[in-house]
Amino acid sequence: MDINKINLNNGFRLIEASAGTGKSFTIAHLVIRNILEKRIKANEILLLSFTKNTCNELKGKIIERINKLKDFIILKKKDSIDDTLINWYYKFNSSKNKDEEIINCLNLFNQDINKLTITTFHGLCNKILDEYSIELQNIQGCKVKNELDDLYKNIINDLWIEEHSNLNTEIIRSINEKKIDTKYNSKNIRK
Repeated sequence: MDINKINLNNGFRLIEASAGTGKSFTIAHLVIRNILEKRIKANEILLLSFTKNTCNELKGKIIERINKLKDFIILKKKDSIDDTLINWYYKFNSSKNKDEEIINCLNLFNQDINKLTITTFHGLCNKILDEYSIELQNIQGCKVKNELDDLYKNIINDLWIEEHSNLNTEIIRSINEKKIDTKYNSKNIRK
């Protein structure tokens, strides 16, 4: 897929792919295209991901690509820029955009980079709860609980009791002799 051919008109994109396939690269490139083609401001962009690490990496990649584009425009430095960005620049610049305008637009975006919302789904839900607590008739300071460990324990325990009860009685006896710890049987595991 050519990222430069993606239509930006509706403003919403879902990028879903396996690890290491270029999702962050694609998002960072689409952000640059929106900044320059649609004159989107930092406070008008919302990027969601599952982890804080991904959010931090994504912000870093956006800044890095903006800086690489600026370096390319100012210094014509091709060694640190990718073909996708170069091809887009030549196509975009052929429509009578001046390099000064592009640099100014990128500089303005960089000044407002902290207004760019890159957050986790969990973080977005907390933000909504904070900002609209009165409208939601909710107690201020309410937070969405994000305790995956508890979720994992509950799932494992539910599966354990379901599977345990369906096991052959000899296997159950063997498990009980090992003194395996579950919420249903809180014996310590013997070494």
